[in-house]
Amino acid sequence: MESPIPFGTTPEKRSVTSQEDSQGVGGEAHSLRPASLEGLFRQSYRPIVQALALACGDLAAAEDATQDAFAQAWLRWNRISRYENPGAWVRRVAINKLRNAHRSRLRGEAAMERLNTGVSTTASMPEPNPDLVLGLQRLPYKQRLSAVLYYVDGLSTAEVAQVMGISKGSVSQHLNRARTALRAYLEATA
Repeated sequence: MESPIPFGTTPEKRSVTSQEDSQGVGGEAHSLRPASLEGLFRQSYRPIVQALALACGDLAAAEDATQDAFAQAWLRWNRISRYENPGAWVRRVAINKLRNAHRSRLRGEAAMERLNTGVSTTASMPEPNPDLVLGLQRLPYKQRLSAVLYYVDGLSTAEVAQVMGISKGSVSQHLNRARTALRAYLEATA
């Protein structure tokens, strides 16, 4: 019977004999592919990771890409095991994974840059009146939210109602109660 370890490679120390490996412990037949994939992994993992880490400058990204490639090889081993050089397939998949991760990272950075362009920083925002902030914190949540959306964000009563998922009448009621409570609090602290 043909050995599951490719010609020209040094087999790792095995705990079972070739006959046990091909028939399974107890004589039942099972696939040799996991052992072959394990041999490919032992032979190729480190060189692929090292090459990719040098190429991209990120060891963790190289390890992730290589591990993902071997996971895909495991899922497709019936087909890949028949290739002349399955290691080349794993290397190509790992390179593609690394390239896709790099592109994704660049798209994310570009999106963040677009979001940050034109957005003022908190340093340029005026400091709110500390008494007003304390007064708002004392309000119930719906009163506080409706007041901030209406007075700070400049939304209409209908827009506040839509955002909060309540009726315009409820918004008006929350705004009236918020104004009354804030007026009383600010007069008491003045």
